[in-house]
Amino acid sequence: MSHLSTTNHTAFNETAVHFGDWTFNYSENSLVNTSTSSIQRLEPKIADLLNVFLLSNGEVLSRDYLIAELWPNTIVGEDTLARTVSRLRSELSDSASAPKFIETIPKKGYRFIEKVKPAGMPNKTTISVVKIVGVPMAILILLLIAWLLIPNSESDQIQEQLSRADSLYMQFDEQSNEAAIALYEQVLLIDDDNARANAGVANAIVQRLVRWPSAEYSVDNSGVSLTKALASGQLSTPQAKLMLERAKLIAEKAVRQSPEDVHALKSLGFVYSAQGQINQAIEQYRRAINIDSNAWRSLINLGELYSLNNEKENSLNTFIDAYQAMQIKFSEEPQHIGPWQPELGKIIASSYVELGDEENAQRWAEKVLTLVPFEREASTILVESLRRSGKQSESQKLCNAYAAKLAPLKVCAE
Repeated sequence: MSHLSTTNHTAFNETAVHFGDWTFNYSENSLVNTSTSSIQRLEPKIADLLNVFLLSNGEVLSRDYLIAELWPNTIVGEDTLARTVSRLRSELSDSASAPKFIETIPKKGYRFIEKVKPAGMPNKTTISVVKIVGVPMAILILLLIAWLLIPNSESDQIQEQLSRADSLYMQFDEQSNEAAIALYEQVLLIDDDNARANAGVANAIVQRLVRWPSAEYSVDNSGVSLTKALASGQLSTPQAKLMLERAKLIAEKAVRQSPEDVHALKSLGFVYSAQGQINQAIEQYRRAINIDSNAWRSLINLGELYSLNNEKENSLNTFIDAYQAMQIKFSEEPQHIGPWQPELGKIIASSYVELGDEENAQRWAEKVLTLVPFEREASTILVESLRRSGKQSESQKLCNAYAAKLAPLKVCAE
């Protein structure tokens, strides 16, 4: 494959280019949808990757080449490139299974398959701004007031309702979970084909059965997990089986409605998991991750299934991938990722303890304490690991620092 010329690179830096329904301006990291006039600001690395693709003239670009172009002075793995490609696809509303722009060439790399041409005409956003110049200020004020008084469209209301439902689902308490189901079902009364709402109902039904089973099962919600729910038998009662069958039908509908939606695939995987169909669940989670390598919910659930299968190395590596995906997605979902990431970090640290790798156990416990200083469980893991490693002075220093701020750690008194 020929190396891309510096001359072309400079031209694209200064000139907007057009492909499909998009106009891209590399100098501004801006991506304009020409059919809706909406503007997206790309992260610099994603903009760099798109620029490289647009310069490629349809050539297959190897992974090594792309890594060298995007991270010339840094050592990164192919997983980092895969995540960046996935995020660019997401920005372009593209998919790996039915690509409109970025095609994966097995064992070779990637190819940009859409024709690219200079954007000879100003985009719709520019035109609309030009038209407004010169309009009397009084008219502009009246137009602004009218715009503010116009109610949200039905679509906007649905999106707001879905966001509220998603946030309630992630609260992990029974009342919020039931409220989430009610909101998802309200959306379905308006739009029965809404894959996100169907996936939400399926997820919330499974969560209800896992976290709040019938009275004969005593569940400590602070330590609840799918693994414990399966072991207890609470998911095998006649009532639970009926509810899970309903959830499966709803999740399958969501996947039919939107086969490339990672949330729909995750919901079906979650249902399969609760039904004990572990291999089918793993397949759905892998499908979701192939579409979006930063699908952290699917990665967490997949890691738990590997653990359930006693595949400790696969489980640990998948949990680490989930943690890194959370880092990438945090700015988009801080309210969802914030509570989960420290918990996942503790799971990873504990996994390293089980493997006898005290150095990595300490490293991950310290990661958690960076996110949540003085987190009690992570501090305990770190103190115990330091002691086992013979680092008594460091262990005592941590105990003293903790006691100076909060009630002493129990392990420090032993």
